[in-house]
Amino acid sequence: MKQLQVKPETWWTRPCGGFDVLRHAVPLIISSGSISFMNFTDRMFLMWYDPDSMTASMQGMMLFWSSVAIPVAIATFVTTFVAQYYGSGNRQRIGEVVWQGIWFGFAIVPFLFFLEPYLIQLFVIFGHDEHLVRLERIYFNYLLWGSAATISGEAAAAFFRGRGKMHIEMYNNLFCVALNIFLDYCMIFGKCGFPAWGLAGAAIATMISQWVRLIIYVVLMFLTDVQERHYNILGGMKLDFKLIGRILYYGTPSSSYTFIDTVTFTLFIMIIGGLGELARNATTIAFTMNSLTFIPLTGIGIVVTSMVGNQLGNNRPDLARRVTNTAFVIGCVYTGFFAVLFLASPDFLLLIFSMFSDAEEFEAIHSLTVILLRFIALYIFFDSCAFIAGSTLRGAGDTIFVMRFVFIVAPFLPLSCYVGIHYFGLGLIWCWFVLGVNVVIYFIFFTLRFMGKKWESMRVIEKELQKKI
Repeated sequence: MKQLQVKPETWWTRPCGGFDVLRHAVPLIISSGSISFMNFTDRMFLMWYDPDSMTASMQGMMLFWSSVAIPVAIATFVTTFVAQYYGSGNRQRIGEVVWQGIWFGFAIVPFLFFLEPYLIQLFVIFGHDEHLVRLERIYFNYLLWGSAATISGEAAAAFFRGRGKMHIEMYNNLFCVALNIFLDYCMIFGKCGFPAWGLAGAAIATMISQWVRLIIYVVLMFLTDVQERHYNILGGMKLDFKLIGRILYYGTPSSSYTFIDTVTFTLFIMIIGGLGELARNATTIAFTMNSLTFIPLTGIGIVVTSMVGNQLGNNRPDLARRVTNTAFVIGCVYTGFFAVLFLASPDFLLLIFSMFSDAEEFEAIHSLTVILLRFIALYIFFDSCAFIAGSTLRGAGDTIFVMRFVFIVAPFLPLSCYVGIHYFGLGLIWCWFVLGVNVVIYFIFFTLRFMGKKWESMRVIEKELQKKI
């Protein structure tokens, strides 16, 4: 009798190997890449319309993300709950936890509007001129009207992410990105019957697309539950303060990483904003190019968080670790390609920003931006590995370590830049050097934490619902 031959598992075919991670990650890489392309297009349109508007959109967007960083990260952490409920077989709890994240997003909005006048003063404190502050405030204020959709949209997306249905998020984001780009073009330049609103038009387009994204997610949640009848979407709509408390207990420490990282980066951008028009315009373009490479990596990070949560919910820490090791390899190959591109072809990459711009004015921006792209090429590998390791820790619920680490390390970036500029006469290059050192520090500590085993025994769902070995 002929014996069946079993093919040996390879890095590509084994569970949680290359194919398994990429089949989940590719939709989110496309999704995240589309958002990156949207930001790129947004700033490119504004560069053609008015360079100051482009810079103001970057500054206003960073302040907005600093303002919503904690609630967005808490809402995103719902993914870990969904993943562990799904992996442990407690699917009826999924609808309940998702709705608590959605209601949390709406509840936080009044606090954001209360803080608005105080947040705007940060632009003044960091020496931005009156004209730029006026533009930054316009952009920031319009984004606030979409903040509920931005926050709650992450909780709604967790319903699909945590169950491994990444293609749903891809299709939704692609549609909303296309809508945003179309509205950008119409509202910035006054096309298709719209008035030419410039910077305000760009912000309004973003706000509208965020609300459309949330509405689509909610509709799809109900349709999914009608078909599968597992997730208690309708019954889970009622408030559950105990479950909200559990989300806040685990999600708040996790959010500290996103919040402090975003705030310190925003302070970094604002400090550079005080160095003059050339420095801030070059930095805006460089980070726009960086977002084209790094934002797609957030898709891999989301997949790592979801798959690690699934495997820990299923009591398979060995497979959870394998997910991360696989993602490290993918991230290294991906960032290596773009590092070579930034070093070898910066002129080609910057060509599109020069279109419809004053050639003489753009020449100085171009030369400085090329130098900044070299910095990005040097640190992007460390940035991707730190992000993937951090995604693993969040998927496990190792949030206290993350919180303590960022509280200690994060102030290093803005403080070093401020001291270097105001006490030693250093400038833009010093700030970017400090940024690179900061990325390497995150890489070292997050990787060491991952290499340990403490996170493998952590769970965020209720003990009585955890799957027994």
